[in-house]
Amino acid sequence: MRAVNLLPPDTRGASKSSAELATGPEAKGGAGPFVVLGVLAACVAGVAGVVTTDNTIKQRNADLDQLAQRQQAMQAQVTKLKPYADFDAAAKARVQTVRDIAGSRFDWEQALRDLSRALPQDVTLTELSGDIATDAGGQGGALRTAISAPAITLTGCTGGQTQVARLMARLRDVDGVTRVSLSSSVKAKIDDNTADDKATETEKRLSAPCGKGKRPTFEVVMFFEGEAAKVATTPVTATGTVSETPTPTPTATPEGGASSGDDSTTTTTTTDGDSK
Repeated sequence: MRAVNLLPPDTRGASKSSAELATGPEAKGGAGPFVVLGVLAACVAGVAGVVTTDNTIKQRNADLDQLAQRQQAMQAQVTKLKPYADFDAAAKARVQTVRDIAGSRFDWEQALRDLSRALPQDVTLTELSGDIATDAGGQGGALRTAISAPAITLTGCTGGQTQVARLMARLRDVDGVTRVSLSSSVKAKIDDNTADDKATETEKRLSAPCGKGKRPTFEVVMFFEGEAAKVATTPVTATGTVSETPTPTPTATPEGGASSGDDSTTTTTTTDGDSK
């Protein structure tokens, strides 16, 4: 079928123009409005990003200021408590120093206590000296300097050479003693120089401590070689080292000698063995 336009001829052109005007802008404008809207949206997003970033920076700066204040407060507290920490460290260092010194010293108290129990009643000591090494200023002569270790030198007298031998045997039983050496044992005649009635008992005793007659005068050295390594240790502390103890350098063992007769002189007789 064919379409028939029923509108009057004078109105047919106006309708066509109105239709063209209604559809014209859409056909002629294109995508321009959408581009404008996109640009505006981008600007809004950029502004929002800038504002958000600025707020974040401000918050981080505020947090940093708070942390700085807390750090200053903690530093002030640390400074205030530092003397207590220093005192505690110094106290611990002193305690450790005392422990090191006590651990590296020779127990003279125990050694002298054992010695007093080992001495027989018929032995009189006129001199007693002790040292921890050969260069520590002790007594004992060449026999003492033969071994660098703690030692006790005894000088005294007794009733006879048998008593001297018994003394050496008993000294060898003292705890820690590894060697007992006899430096000399000489019999000498002791006269009574206090015949005066005015002399006191003490003066008589000192003039003849072992009685009148021929009495041997001896010199004995007790060695504690097992303690040489301990006393040679130099304690180290927080402030440095404590006074150094001489390092032991063992030398030749004293040679043995023999005694014959009750009136003879015995020199450098040694009794040794493993330490107890």
